[in-house]
Amino acid sequence: MDLHIFNPEHDIALSYDVPHISVPHAAQELRMNLGFLPALWAADGDCVLVEDIKFALKSAAPFKKLMADVLFVEKKDLAELPIDGVKPWGWDKRIRAELLESGVDERILPVDKELQFVRTISDRCHTTNVLAELRRGIEGRTCGEAFRCNSTGEVEDVCAAHRSVVVKCPWSSSGRGLRYVDGKMDDAKRAWVEKSIMRQGHVMVEPHYNKVCDFAVEFVSDGKGRVESRGLSVFHTSNGKYTGNVIASEEEKRMRISRYVDLELLDRVVDRMEKLFSDMLGSEYKGPFGVDMMAVADVVTGRLLLHPCVEMNMRRTMGHVALALTQKPLQFASMMSIMHKVNYQFRIERIEGKFVNVIFR
Repeated sequence: MDLHIFNPEHDIALSYDVPHISVPHAAQELRMNLGFLPALWAADGDCVLVEDIKFALKSAAPFKKLMADVLFVEKKDLAELPIDGVKPWGWDKRIRAELLESGVDERILPVDKELQFVRTISDRCHTTNVLAELRRGIEGRTCGEAFRCNSTGEVEDVCAAHRSVVVKCPWSSSGRGLRYVDGKMDDAKRAWVEKSIMRQGHVMVEPHYNKVCDFAVEFVSDGKGRVESRGLSVFHTSNGKYTGNVIASEEEKRMRISRYVDLELLDRVVDRMEKLFSDMLGSEYKGPFGVDMMAVADVVTGRLLLHPCVEMNMRRTMGHVALALTQKPLQFASMMSIMHKVNYQFRIERIEGKFVNVIFR
């Protein structure tokens, strides 16, 4: 059997790059509340690691018709299970140490070299070279710049050259590791940039584009030098934070995106991505990942441009979750989201014209 794990603290763990960290309360709560999620994409007979089995069973109950026949397990159970492979949300030193200390066979876990590759390729500085390659020959129909800055002075230089920018930590998640700057940085943002550079080595600075649509392409690498696209992801954000995904057929998603992006151009870029990532990842990375894109309205010409690589997420993504749900018996256009009230809740809503009805939560 395969062991699946939802470890949403993955991006935070990459930034620290040590086996043991103090996980922020929000990430702990997210893992506790939504630990059952891998049952939506696991195979029958697999197991899913959760913090508390009774809590997971209660949280998962509304989604039972969409879930595989899996076994929920806790850390104390792992040493006795016949696990053939491990499939976390994302690989990092922290999740490897957690599994080793719980008795999982070291032979089925990645070695330090593989973990270092995941961390290196997850650094946002890699978007610079990827952007240049993806835009080659189609610059007039695309946009996208990213600048690696090793000092506050370099950040201020980019701010001076662009009226509005986004400053991003190399490793962060869900909009937490970024700041928007219009004109000059104030003292609070300058202090944040200095602290980020001191802790992570550098920051990335990008122009703040006039975004009109978020979407992504989801991929899988076979670990043998072949990367294939698995489908599109149409999602929504608020102030850089993920809010939800559309669950729909590829035809429906392409129709939505076609309002903003020429599909011939998009297909051309995706083909280029498959070749680029096949060479880049080779045999060093096996598993799912995603590339966030957006349609941008050029403020000068009014034209809509494609930004082909806003972020690269070298892990499973919510877009992959949405793709898994398209294989389930929903039979209608839906929206999935993660809400927080008393705790985190996973919801699937039915879209009917202008109305949205909650059907699973």
